[in-house]
Amino acid sequence: MNKKYTLITIAVIIIVSGGLFLKSQKEIVDSLPVAKVYTYNVSTTKAKTKILSENRNFLAQLLASDSAMVASKFTALIKEIHVKESMLVKKGKLLISLDDSELRSKISSLKKLEQALNADASNAKTSLQRNSKLLEAGAISQEKYDNSNALYLNKLSALANSKNSTAQLYDQLTYLNIKAPFSGRIGTISADAGSLAIAGKPILSINSADQKLIFSYVETSQSILKGQKVFVDGKEIGVIGTLYDDAKNSLLVAEVKILKPINYRNKGFLNIDVQVSQMSGCSVPLNAILHKSDGTYIMTYKEDHFESLKVDILLQNSEEAILNVCPTYLIATASEAKLALLPTRGKLNITEEK
Repeated sequence: MNKKYTLITIAVIIIVSGGLFLKSQKEIVDSLPVAKVYTYNVSTTKAKTKILSENRNFLAQLLASDSAMVASKFTALIKEIHVKESMLVKKGKLLISLDDSELRSKISSLKKLEQALNADASNAKTSLQRNSKLLEAGAISQEKYDNSNALYLNKLSALANSKNSTAQLYDQLTYLNIKAPFSGRIGTISADAGSLAIAGKPILSINSADQKLIFSYVETSQSILKGQKVFVDGKEIGVIGTLYDDAKNSLLVAEVKILKPINYRNKGFLNIDVQVSQMSGCSVPLNAILHKSDGTYIMTYKEDHFESLKVDILLQNSEEAILNVCPTYLIATASEAKLALLPTRGKLNITEEK
């Protein structure tokens, strides 16, 4: 009997203890802070119909259409340089005067020689005319007449040679006054007045106002073609004009026909964008694109949740892309990692970018 009561007492104690334990656990649980429901902020946008351009970027060199290194044809002292670097000049403008004193002295000497030769030729002609009459009268032999004729011809030849030499010196004189071969801008001046100009050694350079841009490229699916527009800092500056047959360092070479002069140094380099394609269509920003192993997606918001929509990109630039479909729903914009998790998010706070 005592054993039975003992067992009942133990059971009662266990039940009471269990109840107290459960009550204490419930009180602990009730005292815990309630879990917060987090709200996720999601930026969205709408697809827009736009005209997008796809560009290829290149480093191009700006060159003058015509460029010349101006040098003397003869070795002479530089008397005066009439221009300064970066000066604009017209065709025919006097650029450099070389010392012509020696040449003028030679011309003066030849002029005096011409006078003497002219007098000799005149005397020889008079003598020939006299001998001609004497020959007719039988007063002199044919040999004497022939000698006078030969003498006259020799005098004429010497006079002609002297005149040719003088003309050549006058031609040389023009080379000592060097003029601009075309209109343009003076480049580097590499000599000063008083220094010796060596024949064939450049004294200064001149570049035409007309310009061209040259760049090298690798052929891709985005071909470089004649007539494509070219931009610098977003402004159209010309079109592709010439595609050269000869490669340079294994790269293809193209020339840009410039619409108007660019305020940039000759032979300098600048970045250009060549418009290789253009398309009108449904455009979304690039941060709306989600790339997966099976394709490209955007996340559309409908009925209070996000769904993935598979798309094809028809054209894209550095900021936007044109798609093969044009969804009317809001489209999420975020990093690709965040876009991939949107369907699993709970409470969302949607903001639309204007």
